[in-house]
Amino acid sequence: MLRKLKYIPMVIVPVMGSMVIGMSAYTLNDRRVPYDVDLGDTIVPEFDHVEVPFLQSHKDATSLPMTGSAAIDIDGDGTEELFIGGSFQQENGLFRFKNGEFVAVADQAGLNKPGDGTALGALVLDHNKDGQVDMLVTHPEGIWLYTNNGGTFTSEQLDTQMNENTTGLSIAVADVNTDGHFDMFVSGYIQNDKIEGLNIFNRDEYGGTSELFINNGDNTFTNETRERGVYFLHNTFQATFGDFEGDGDLDLIVAHDTGNIRTYENDGTGHFTNIENPNTDIPSYPMGIGIADLNNDGVTDYNFSNIGSTPPTFMVRGDLRDDQPLNRKWMALVSDGNGTFSEEGEAMKIADYEFGWGLSNEDLNLDGREDLIVSENFVTAPFHKVPVLRLPGRMLVQTASGEMAEVGALNGVVNRQYSIAPLTADFNGDGRSDVVHINIAGNSQAFISAGDNPNGFLKIQLPENLDSIGAMVEITLQDGSSLFKPYVSGEGLLSDSSRMIIAGLGAQSATSVTVNFIDGTSATQDGVFRDETLTFGDSAQ
Repeated sequence: MLRKLKYIPMVIVPVMGSMVIGMSAYTLNDRRVPYDVDLGDTIVPEFDHVEVPFLQSHKDATSLPMTGSAAIDIDGDGTEELFIGGSFQQENGLFRFKNGEFVAVADQAGLNKPGDGTALGALVLDHNKDGQVDMLVTHPEGIWLYTNNGGTFTSEQLDTQMNENTTGLSIAVADVNTDGHFDMFVSGYIQNDKIEGLNIFNRDEYGGTSELFINNGDNTFTNETRERGVYFLHNTFQATFGDFEGDGDLDLIVAHDTGNIRTYENDGTGHFTNIENPNTDIPSYPMGIGIADLNNDGVTDYNFSNIGSTPPTFMVRGDLRDDQPLNRKWMALVSDGNGTFSEEGEAMKIADYEFGWGLSNEDLNLDGREDLIVSENFVTAPFHKVPVLRLPGRMLVQTASGEMAEVGALNGVVNRQYSIAPLTADFNGDGRSDVVHINIAGNSQAFISAGDNPNGFLKIQLPENLDSIGAMVEITLQDGSSLFKPYVSGEGLLSDSSRMIIAGLGAQSATSVTVNFIDGTSATQDGVFRDETLTFGDSAQ
Protein backbone atom coordinates (compact mmCIF):
# COMPACT_ATOMS: atom_id res chain seq x y z
CA MET A 1 0.00 0.00 0.00
CA LEU A 2 2.10 2.90 -1.25
CA ARG A 3 2.13 6.55 -2.18
CA LYS A 4 -0.95 7.81 -4.06
CA LEU A 5 -4.57 7.39 -2.99
CA LYS A 6 -5.95 7.30 -6.49
CA TYR A 7 -9.61 6.82 -5.68
CA ILE A 8 -10.00 9.66 -3.13
CA PRO A 9 -11.75 12.83 -4.33
CA MET A 10 -9.34 15.70 -3.63
CA VAL A 11 -10.61 18.57 -5.79
CA ILE A 12 -13.42 20.28 -3.94
CA VAL A 13 -12.15 21.94 -0.78
CA PRO A 14 -15.31 21.44 1.34
CA VAL A 15 -15.31 17.74 0.50
CA MET A 16 -11.64 17.45 1.39
CA GLY A 17 -12.21 19.28 4.68
CA SER A 18 -15.05 16.98 5.62
CA MET A 19 -12.95 14.00 4.71
CA VAL A 20 -10.08 15.11 6.95
CA ILE A 21 -12.45 15.75 9.84
CA GLY A 22 -14.01 12.34 9.28
CA MET A 23 -10.66 10.64 9.16
CA SER A 24 -9.57 12.43 12.33
CA ALA A 25 -12.54 11.09 14.25
CA TYR A 26 -11.95 7.69 12.71
CA THR A 27 -8.27 7.49 13.64
CA LEU A 28 -8.66 8.90 17.16
CA ASN A 29 -11.07 6.07 17.87
CA ASP A 30 -8.72 3.77 16.02
CA ARG A 31 -6.05 4.01 18.74
CA ARG A 32 -8.09 2.29 21.41
CA VAL A 33 -7.19 -1.24 22.52
CA PRO A 34 -9.99 -3.38 21.04
CA TYR A 35 -9.71 -6.28 23.50
CA ASP A 36 -9.89 -6.72 27.25
CA VAL A 37 -7.26 -9.37 28.00
CA ASP A 38 -6.48 -10.38 31.57
CA LEU A 39 -2.72 -10.34 32.12
CA GLY A 40 -3.00 -12.59 35.16
CA ASP A 41 0.54 -13.49 36.29
CA THR A 42 2.09 -12.50 32.94
CA ILE A 43 5.18 -10.33 33.43
CA VAL A 44 5.19 -7.02 31.57
CA PRO A 45 8.73 -6.60 30.16
CA GLU A 46 10.56 -3.38 31.03
CA PHE A 47 12.68 -1.26 28.68
CA ASP A 48 14.82 1.86 28.65
CA HIS A 49 14.27 4.23 25.73
CA VAL A 50 17.37 5.10 23.65
CA GLU A 51 17.30 7.19 20.48
CA VAL A 52 19.50 6.04 17.60
CA PRO A 53 21.64 8.95 16.27
CA PHE A 54 20.61 8.48 12.65
CA LEU A 55 18.15 10.96 11.17
CA GLN A 56 16.22 9.53 8.23
CA SER A 57 14.78 12.03 5.74
CA HIS A 58 12.34 10.23 3.47
CA LYS A 59 11.40 12.02 0.24
CA ASP A 60 8.25 10.59 -1.28
CA ALA A 61 9.05 11.76 -4.79
CA THR A 62 12.37 9.93 -4.92
CA SER A 63 11.78 6.51 -3.37
CA LEU A 64 9.32 4.01 -2.00
CA PRO A 65 8.57 4.58 1.71
CA MET A 66 10.82 1.72 2.80
CA THR A 67 14.27 1.15 4.23
CA GLY A 68 16.26 -1.94 5.08
CA SER A 69 17.73 -2.87 8.45
CA ALA A 70 19.54 -5.76 10.09
CA ALA A 71 21.22 -6.99 13.25
CA ILE A 72 24.67 -8.23 12.20
CA ASP A 73 27.71 -9.25 14.24
CA ILE A 74 30.36 -7.75 11.98
CA ASP A 75 33.37 -8.60 14.15
CA GLY A 76 32.39 -11.99 15.59
CA ASP A 77 32.43 -10.86 19.23
CA GLY A 78 28.99 -12.33 19.95
CA THR A 79 27.16 -8.99 20.07
CA GLU A 80 25.38 -7.69 17.02
CA GLU A 81 25.66 -4.26 15.48
CA LEU A 82 22.69 -2.31 14.09
CA PHE A 83 22.55 -1.64 10.34
CA ILE A 84 20.05 0.91 8.99
CA GLY A 85 19.77 1.58 5.27
CA GLY A 86 20.15 5.18 4.19
CA SER A 87 17.39 7.05 2.38
CA PHE A 88 17.79 8.96 -0.90
CA GLN A 89 21.22 10.63 -1.06
CA GLN A 90 21.95 9.52 2.50
CA GLU A 91 24.67 7.04 3.46
CA ASN A 92 23.86 3.85 5.37
CA GLY A 93 24.22 3.78 9.14
CA LEU A 94 26.04 1.16 11.24
CA PHE A 95 25.98 1.37 15.04
CA ARG A 96 27.41 -0.46 18.03
CA PHE A 97 25.63 -0.39 21.41
CA LYS A 98 28.15 0.76 24.01
CA ASN A 99 27.76 2.28 27.49
CA GLY A 100 24.02 2.65 27.10
CA GLU A 101 23.95 4.30 23.68
CA PHE A 102 24.36 3.55 20.00
CA VAL A 103 27.68 4.74 18.59
CA ALA A 104 28.40 5.01 14.87
CA VAL A 105 30.95 2.60 13.40
CA ALA A 106 33.51 4.53 11.38
CA ASP A 107 32.90 4.52 7.63
CA GLN A 108 30.17 1.88 8.08
CA ALA A 109 32.91 -0.80 7.90
CA GLY A 110 32.53 -0.80 4.12
CA LEU A 111 28.74 -1.25 4.12
CA ASN A 112 28.36 1.80 1.91
CA LYS A 113 25.65 2.42 -0.66
CA PRO A 114 26.49 2.08 -4.36
CA GLY A 115 24.42 5.11 -5.40
CA ASP A 116 21.89 7.72 -4.34
CA GLY A 117 18.89 5.40 -4.03
CA THR A 118 17.43 4.14 -0.74
CA ALA A 119 18.80 0.89 0.68
CA LEU A 120 15.53 -1.02 0.52
CA GLY A 121 16.02 -4.44 2.08
CA ALA A 122 18.71 -6.27 4.05
CA LEU A 123 19.38 -9.92 4.86
CA VAL A 124 22.24 -11.48 6.83
CA LEU A 125 23.88 -14.69 5.60
CA ASP A 126 27.29 -16.34 5.89
CA HIS A 127 27.18 -17.10 2.17
CA ASN A 128 30.67 -18.68 1.93
CA LYS A 129 30.51 -20.55 5.28
CA ASP A 130 33.71 -19.03 6.61
CA GLY A 131 32.16 -18.22 10.00
CA GLN A 132 31.86 -14.50 9.23
CA VAL A 133 28.42 -13.09 8.52
CA ASP A 134 27.84 -11.30 5.23
CA MET A 135 24.88 -9.27 4.03
CA LEU A 136 22.65 -8.89 0.97
CA VAL A 137 21.08 -5.48 0.36
CA THR A 138 18.60 -4.40 -2.33
CA HIS A 139 18.86 -0.96 -3.93
CA PRO A 140 16.97 0.60 -6.85
CA GLU A 141 20.18 -0.05 -8.80
CA GLY A 142 20.14 -3.79 -8.04
CA ILE A 143 21.22 -6.31 -5.41
CA TRP A 144 24.59 -6.04 -3.66
CA LEU A 145 26.48 -8.74 -1.78
CA TYR A 146 28.67 -7.44 1.06
CA THR A 147 31.30 -10.03 2.03
CA ASN A 148 32.80 -9.86 5.51
CA ASN A 149 36.59 -9.87 5.68
CA GLY A 150 37.18 -9.84 9.42
CA GLY A 151 35.02 -6.87 10.36
CA THR A 152 35.15 -4.87 7.14
CA PHE A 153 33.24 -5.58 3.96
CA THR A 154 33.87 -5.67 0.23
CA SER A 155 30.89 -5.31 -2.08
CA GLU A 156 29.82 -6.54 -5.48
CA GLN A 157 26.68 -6.19 -7.53
CA LEU A 158 25.02 -9.51 -8.32
CA ASP A 159 23.94 -10.27 -11.86
CA THR A 160 20.24 -10.32 -11.06
CA GLN A 161 17.82 -8.43 -13.26
CA MET A 162 14.31 -7.59 -12.11
CA ASN A 163 11.47 -6.88 -14.52
CA GLU A 164 12.00 -3.48 -16.14
CA ASN A 165 9.01 -2.01 -14.25
CA THR A 166 9.99 -3.53 -10.89
CA THR A 167 12.09 -2.54 -7.88
CA GLY A 168 13.38 -5.40 -5.75
CA LEU A 169 12.47 -4.91 -2.09
CA SER A 170 13.14 -7.83 0.25
CA ILE A 171 15.20 -11.00 -0.16
CA ALA A 172 14.44 -14.51 1.08
CA VAL A 173 17.21 -17.11 0.79
CA ALA A 174 17.24 -20.91 0.59
CA ASP A 175 19.08 -23.68 -1.19
CA VAL A 176 16.19 -24.38 -3.55
CA ASN A 177 18.03 -26.87 -5.79
CA THR A 178 20.07 -28.40 -2.91
CA ASP A 179 23.47 -27.74 -4.49
CA GLY A 180 24.96 -26.00 -1.46
CA HIS A 181 24.67 -22.44 -2.80
CA PHE A 182 22.22 -19.70 -1.82
CA ASP A 183 19.27 -18.98 -4.07
CA MET A 184 17.12 -15.86 -3.71
CA PHE A 185 13.43 -15.05 -3.94
CA VAL A 186 13.27 -11.27 -4.40
CA SER A 187 9.94 -9.59 -3.65
CA GLY A 188 9.18 -6.93 -6.24
CA TYR A 189 7.14 -3.72 -6.22
CA ILE A 190 6.30 -1.52 -9.20
CA GLN A 191 8.81 1.30 -9.59
CA ASN A 192 8.07 4.46 -7.65
CA ASP A 193 7.38 6.66 -10.68
CA LYS A 194 4.95 4.10 -12.15
CA ILE A 195 2.66 3.77 -9.13
CA GLU A 196 -0.93 4.51 -10.15
CA GLY A 197 -2.71 3.89 -6.85
CA LEU A 198 -2.64 2.17 -3.49
CA ASN A 199 -5.71 0.04 -3.82
CA ILE A 200 -5.60 -1.75 -7.18
CA PHE A 201 -6.66 -5.38 -6.73
CA ASN A 202 -8.16 -6.52 -10.03
CA ARG A 203 -5.86 -5.27 -12.78
CA ASP A 204 -3.88 -8.33 -13.80
CA GLU A 205 -1.39 -6.28 -15.82
CA TYR A 206 -0.50 -3.93 -12.95
CA GLY A 207 2.24 -4.38 -10.38
CA GLY A 208 5.79 -5.57 -9.87
CA THR A 209 7.17 -9.04 -10.54
CA SER A 210 8.92 -11.06 -7.86
CA GLU A 211 11.75 -13.26 -9.09
CA LEU A 212 13.39 -16.54 -8.06
CA PHE A 213 17.12 -16.49 -8.85
CA ILE A 214 18.99 -19.82 -8.79
CA ASN A 215 22.70 -19.66 -8.00
CA ASN A 216 24.92 -21.14 -10.71
CA GLY A 217 27.50 -22.05 -8.07
CA ASP A 218 29.67 -18.96 -8.50
CA ASN A 219 27.23 -16.25 -7.31
CA THR A 220 25.97 -15.69 -10.81
CA PHE A 221 22.27 -16.44 -11.17
CA THR A 222 19.66 -17.83 -13.53
CA ASN A 223 16.08 -16.59 -13.35
CA GLU A 224 13.88 -19.68 -12.89
CA THR A 225 10.74 -17.96 -11.62
CA ARG A 226 8.38 -19.48 -14.18
CA GLU A 227 10.07 -22.86 -14.34
CA ARG A 228 9.72 -23.41 -10.60
CA GLY A 229 6.08 -22.32 -10.34
CA VAL A 230 6.28 -19.00 -8.48
CA TYR A 231 5.67 -16.45 -11.25
CA PHE A 232 3.07 -13.76 -10.60
CA LEU A 233 2.60 -10.10 -11.44
CA HIS A 234 1.58 -8.42 -8.21
CA ASN A 235 3.13 -5.91 -5.84
CA THR A 236 4.86 -7.78 -3.02
CA PHE A 237 6.61 -6.59 0.13
CA GLN A 238 7.92 -9.65 1.89
CA ALA A 239 8.47 -13.41 1.58
CA THR A 240 10.16 -16.10 3.61
CA PHE A 241 11.23 -19.72 3.20
CA GLY A 242 10.20 -22.22 5.85
CA ASP A 243 9.11 -25.83 6.23
CA PHE A 244 5.43 -25.30 7.08
CA GLU A 245 4.65 -28.96 6.34
CA GLY A 246 7.44 -30.59 8.33
CA ASP A 247 8.44 -32.79 5.39
CA GLY A 248 12.09 -31.76 5.18
CA ASP A 249 12.04 -29.20 2.37
CA LEU A 250 11.61 -25.45 2.33
CA ASP A 251 8.27 -24.01 1.30
CA LEU A 252 7.67 -20.34 0.40
CA ILE A 253 5.31 -17.87 2.07
CA VAL A 254 4.58 -14.59 0.25
CA ALA A 255 2.72 -11.45 1.40
CA HIS A 256 1.09 -9.55 -1.47
CA ASP A 257 0.13 -5.95 -1.04
CA THR A 258 -3.48 -5.42 -2.20
CA GLY A 259 -3.79 -9.16 -2.64
CA ASN A 260 -3.44 -12.31 -0.57
CA ILE A 261 -1.07 -14.45 1.40
CA ARG A 262 0.37 -17.13 -0.85
CA THR A 263 1.63 -20.44 0.53
CA TYR A 264 3.79 -22.30 -1.98
CA GLU A 265 4.37 -25.99 -1.26
CA ASN A 266 7.75 -27.44 -2.27
CA ASP A 267 7.38 -30.85 -3.89
CA GLY A 268 10.87 -31.85 -2.74
CA THR A 269 12.59 -31.02 -6.03
CA GLY A 270 12.46 -27.23 -5.72
CA HIS A 271 9.24 -26.85 -7.72
CA PHE A 272 6.43 -24.99 -5.96
CA THR A 273 2.63 -25.18 -6.05
CA ASN A 274 0.38 -22.49 -4.62
CA ILE A 275 -1.84 -24.25 -2.07
CA GLU A 276 -4.88 -22.89 -0.29
CA ASN A 277 -4.81 -21.10 3.04
CA PRO A 278 -7.52 -19.14 4.89
CA ASN A 279 -6.56 -15.94 3.04
CA THR A 280 -6.27 -17.40 -0.47
CA ASP A 281 -9.50 -15.92 -1.88
CA ILE A 282 -10.01 -12.89 0.38
CA PRO A 283 -8.48 -9.59 -0.80
CA SER A 284 -6.30 -8.06 1.92
CA TYR A 285 -3.27 -5.86 2.51
CA PRO A 286 -0.77 -8.30 4.09
CA MET A 287 2.57 -6.54 4.43
CA GLY A 288 4.94 -7.75 7.15
CA ILE A 289 5.54 -11.36 8.24
CA GLY A 290 6.20 -12.57 11.78
CA ILE A 291 7.65 -16.07 12.22
CA ALA A 292 7.28 -18.27 15.30
CA ASP A 293 5.85 -21.49 16.65
CA LEU A 294 2.84 -19.69 18.06
CA ASN A 295 1.22 -22.72 19.71
CA ASN A 296 4.46 -24.56 20.60
CA ASP A 297 3.68 -27.73 18.63
CA GLY A 298 6.97 -28.00 16.72
CA VAL A 299 5.67 -26.45 13.47
CA THR A 300 6.38 -22.90 12.27
CA ASP A 301 3.46 -20.45 12.13
CA TYR A 302 3.12 -16.93 10.73
CA ASN A 303 1.71 -13.54 11.76
CA PHE A 304 0.71 -10.97 9.13
CA SER A 305 0.02 -7.26 9.43
CA ASN A 306 -2.78 -5.53 7.55
CA ILE A 307 -4.41 -2.10 7.20
CA GLY A 308 -6.57 -2.88 10.22
CA SER A 309 -9.17 -0.43 11.43
CA THR A 310 -7.31 2.75 10.44
CA PRO A 311 -8.41 3.91 6.95
CA PRO A 312 -12.10 4.41 6.14
CA THR A 313 -13.63 1.84 3.82
CA PHE A 314 -13.96 4.23 0.89
CA MET A 315 -10.18 4.66 0.87
CA VAL A 316 -9.23 1.00 0.71
CA ARG A 317 -11.75 -0.94 -1.37
CA GLY A 318 -10.36 0.56 -4.56
CA ASP A 319 -11.44 -1.46 -7.60
CA LEU A 320 -12.95 -4.35 -5.65
CA ARG A 321 -16.33 -5.45 -6.93
CA ASP A 322 -19.35 -5.42 -4.65
CA ASP A 323 -19.24 -9.21 -4.42
CA GLN A 324 -15.59 -9.23 -3.29
CA PRO A 325 -14.99 -9.15 0.48
CA LEU A 326 -12.11 -7.20 2.03
CA ASN A 327 -10.16 -8.51 5.00
CA ARG A 328 -8.61 -5.63 6.98
CA LYS A 329 -7.54 -7.65 10.02
CA TRP A 330 -4.15 -8.77 11.32
CA MET A 331 -3.79 -12.50 10.82
CA ALA A 332 -2.16 -15.52 12.44
CA LEU A 333 -1.82 -18.55 10.15
CA VAL A 334 -1.21 -21.59 12.33
CA SER A 335 0.02 -24.69 10.50
CA ASP A 336 -0.96 -28.24 11.43
CA GLY A 337 2.27 -29.53 9.85
CA ASN A 338 0.45 -31.19 6.96
CA GLY A 339 -0.07 -28.23 4.64
CA THR A 340 -3.27 -26.97 6.29
CA PHE A 341 -3.56 -23.64 8.10
CA SER A 342 -6.12 -22.24 10.49
CA GLU A 343 -6.58 -18.49 10.96
CA GLU A 344 -6.25 -17.71 14.68
CA GLY A 345 -5.95 -13.92 14.73
CA GLU A 346 -9.27 -13.40 16.46
CA ALA A 347 -8.70 -16.22 18.95
CA MET A 348 -5.33 -14.68 19.87
CA LYS A 349 -6.95 -11.22 20.20
CA ILE A 350 -4.75 -9.51 17.61
CA ALA A 351 -7.17 -9.22 14.67
CA ASP A 352 -8.81 -5.85 15.30
CA TYR A 353 -5.87 -3.48 15.70
CA GLU A 354 -4.82 -0.68 13.36
CA PHE A 355 -2.62 -0.14 10.31
CA GLY A 356 0.52 -2.24 10.64
CA TRP A 357 3.79 -2.60 8.71
CA GLY A 358 6.52 -4.97 9.84
CA LEU A 359 6.15 -7.28 12.81
CA SER A 360 8.31 -9.58 14.85
CA ASN A 361 7.73 -12.44 17.28
CA GLU A 362 9.94 -12.75 20.37
CA ASP A 363 9.53 -14.06 23.91
CA LEU A 364 10.03 -10.64 25.47
CA ASN A 365 9.39 -11.62 29.10
CA LEU A 366 11.07 -15.06 28.93
CA ASP A 367 7.98 -16.99 30.05
CA GLY A 368 8.11 -19.53 27.21
CA ARG A 369 5.36 -17.90 25.13
CA GLU A 370 5.82 -15.96 21.89
CA ASP A 371 4.97 -12.25 22.01
CA LEU A 372 4.46 -9.74 19.19
CA ILE A 373 5.81 -6.30 18.23
CA VAL A 374 4.24 -4.36 15.33
CA SER A 375 5.38 -1.19 13.54
CA GLU A 376 2.78 1.41 12.59
CA ASN A 377 2.14 4.75 10.81
CA PHE A 378 2.21 5.51 7.09
CA VAL A 379 4.48 8.39 6.12
CA THR A 380 2.42 9.49 3.10
CA ALA A 381 -1.08 9.03 4.54
CA PRO A 382 -3.00 12.23 5.33
CA PHE A 383 -4.33 10.77 8.58
CA HIS A 384 -0.78 10.21 9.87
CA LYS A 385 0.59 13.62 8.89
CA VAL A 386 -0.94 14.99 12.10
CA PRO A 387 1.13 13.83 15.12
CA VAL A 388 -1.87 13.44 17.41
CA LEU A 389 -3.44 11.00 14.97
CA ARG A 390 -0.42 8.73 14.71
CA LEU A 391 -0.46 5.24 16.13
CA PRO A 392 1.76 4.15 19.05
CA GLY A 393 3.20 0.95 17.58
CA ARG A 394 2.12 -2.16 19.43
CA MET A 395 3.78 -4.52 21.87
CA LEU A 396 1.65 -7.49 22.87
CA VAL A 397 2.55 -10.26 25.31
CA GLN A 398 0.97 -13.69 25.18
CA THR A 399 -0.85 -14.74 28.33
CA ALA A 400 -1.37 -18.24 29.70
CA SER A 401 -4.72 -18.32 27.87
CA GLY A 402 -2.99 -17.92 24.49
CA GLU A 403 -4.43 -14.42 24.09
CA MET A 404 -2.28 -11.34 23.41
CA ALA A 405 -2.41 -8.37 25.78
CA GLU A 406 -1.24 -4.91 24.64
CA VAL A 407 1.38 -3.58 27.11
CA GLY A 408 3.02 -0.66 25.30
CA ALA A 409 0.98 1.81 27.34
CA LEU A 410 2.19 0.12 30.52
CA ASN A 411 5.92 -0.13 29.80
CA GLY A 412 6.38 2.97 27.65
CA VAL A 413 7.23 1.15 24.42
CA VAL A 414 5.58 3.75 22.21
CA ASN A 415 6.76 4.96 18.81
CA ARG A 416 4.57 7.59 17.12
CA GLN A 417 7.02 8.07 14.28
CA TYR A 418 6.98 6.30 10.92
CA SER A 419 8.26 2.83 11.72
CA ILE A 420 8.62 0.29 8.95
CA ALA A 421 9.86 -2.67 11.03
CA PRO A 422 10.64 -3.64 14.62
CA LEU A 423 14.17 -5.05 14.66
CA THR A 424 15.07 -7.32 17.59
CA ALA A 425 18.44 -8.36 19.03
CA ASP A 426 20.16 -8.61 22.41
CA PHE A 427 22.25 -5.46 22.06
CA ASN A 428 23.05 -5.10 25.78
CA GLY A 429 23.91 -8.78 26.31
CA ASP A 430 21.51 -9.51 29.17
CA GLY A 431 19.79 -12.47 27.52
CA ARG A 432 16.62 -10.58 26.65
CA SER A 433 15.48 -9.18 23.30
CA ASP A 434 15.76 -5.46 22.71
CA VAL A 435 13.58 -3.71 20.12
CA VAL A 436 14.44 -0.98 17.61
CA HIS A 437 11.61 0.66 15.69
CA ILE A 438 13.23 1.48 12.34
CA ASN A 439 11.76 4.86 11.41
CA ILE A 440 11.90 6.04 7.80
CA ALA A 441 11.43 9.70 8.76
CA GLY A 442 13.16 10.89 11.91
CA ASN A 443 15.39 8.95 14.28
CA SER A 444 14.90 5.26 14.94
CA GLN A 445 13.87 4.52 18.51
CA ALA A 446 15.42 1.71 20.55
CA PHE A 447 13.93 0.06 23.62
CA ILE A 448 16.63 -1.74 25.60
CA SER A 449 15.57 -4.43 28.08
CA ALA A 450 15.75 -3.30 31.70
CA GLY A 451 14.48 -4.09 35.18
CA ASP A 452 14.46 -7.32 37.14
CA ASN A 453 12.96 -10.44 35.59
CA PRO A 454 13.00 -13.74 37.53
CA ASN A 455 12.57 -15.81 34.37
CA GLY A 456 15.59 -17.57 32.94
CA PHE A 457 16.82 -17.69 29.35
CA LEU A 458 18.79 -19.87 27.00
CA LYS A 459 20.51 -18.40 23.96
CA ILE A 460 21.15 -20.80 21.09
CA GLN A 461 23.59 -19.94 18.33
CA LEU A 462 23.39 -21.84 15.03
CA PRO A 463 25.64 -21.28 12.02
CA GLU A 464 24.27 -18.24 10.17
CA ASN A 465 24.40 -20.01 6.82
CA LEU A 466 22.11 -21.99 4.53
CA ASP A 467 22.34 -25.13 6.67
CA SER A 468 20.30 -23.49 9.43
CA ILE A 469 17.43 -22.16 7.28
CA GLY A 470 14.32 -24.11 8.26
CA ALA A 471 15.86 -25.67 11.40
CA MET A 472 13.66 -26.31 14.44
CA VAL A 473 15.12 -26.32 17.97
CA GLU A 474 13.51 -28.44 20.69
CA ILE A 475 14.36 -27.51 24.28
CA THR A 476 13.48 -30.05 26.98
CA LEU A 477 12.73 -28.53 30.39
CA GLN A 478 13.11 -29.99 33.87
CA ASP A 479 9.45 -30.91 34.09
CA GLY A 480 9.69 -32.93 30.87
CA SER A 481 7.84 -30.41 28.69
CA SER A 482 9.33 -29.00 25.49
CA LEU A 483 9.75 -25.58 23.93
CA PHE A 484 10.09 -25.26 20.16
CA LYS A 485 11.95 -22.39 18.49
CA PRO A 486 12.42 -22.10 14.70
CA TYR A 487 15.54 -20.57 13.20
CA VAL A 488 14.17 -17.37 11.66
CA SER A 489 15.47 -15.65 8.54
CA GLY A 490 14.07 -12.42 7.07
CA GLU A 491 11.29 -11.74 9.56
CA GLY A 492 9.58 -8.35 9.69
CA LEU A 493 9.55 -6.12 6.62
CA LEU A 494 12.72 -5.57 4.56
CA SER A 495 14.56 -6.27 7.81
CA ASP A 496 16.54 -9.10 9.39
CA SER A 497 16.48 -9.38 13.16
CA SER A 498 19.02 -11.33 15.18
CA ARG A 499 19.50 -15.01 14.26
CA MET A 500 20.38 -15.76 17.88
CA ILE A 501 17.54 -17.83 19.29
CA ILE A 502 16.45 -16.66 22.75
CA ALA A 503 14.26 -19.14 24.60
CA GLY A 504 12.44 -18.11 27.76
CA LEU A 505 12.68 -20.78 30.46
CA GLY A 506 10.45 -19.25 33.12
CA ALA A 507 11.45 -20.68 36.51
CA GLN A 508 12.99 -23.82 35.02
CA SER A 509 16.28 -24.92 33.50
CA ALA A 510 16.78 -26.83 30.28
CA THR A 511 18.06 -30.41 30.40
CA SER A 512 18.50 -31.05 26.68
CA VAL A 513 18.61 -29.07 23.45
CA THR A 514 18.20 -30.69 20.04
CA VAL A 515 18.52 -28.92 16.70
CA ASN A 516 16.69 -30.64 13.83
CA PHE A 517 18.12 -29.35 10.57
CA ILE A 518 16.17 -29.26 7.32
CA ASP A 519 18.43 -31.91 5.73
CA GLY A 520 17.35 -34.48 8.31
CA THR A 521 20.45 -34.33 10.52
CA SER A 522 20.29 -33.33 14.16
CA ALA A 523 22.57 -32.28 17.01
CA THR A 524 21.96 -32.55 20.76
CA GLN A 525 23.54 -31.11 23.89
CA ASP A 526 22.54 -32.52 27.29
CA GLY A 527 23.14 -30.97 30.71
CA VAL A 528 21.58 -28.41 33.00
CA PHE A 529 21.34 -25.07 31.18
CA ARG A 530 20.06 -21.69 32.35
CA ASP A 531 21.09 -18.10 31.64
CA GLU A 532 23.81 -19.10 29.16
CA THR A 533 24.56 -19.55 25.47
CA LEU A 534 24.83 -22.87 23.64
CA THR A 535 26.63 -22.91 20.32
CA PHE A 536 25.99 -25.46 17.60
CA GLY A 537 28.72 -25.36 14.98
CA ASP A 538 29.72 -27.52 12.05
CA SER A 539 31.45 -30.03 14.32
CA ALA A 540 28.25 -30.51 16.32
CA GLN A 541 26.26 -31.38 13.24
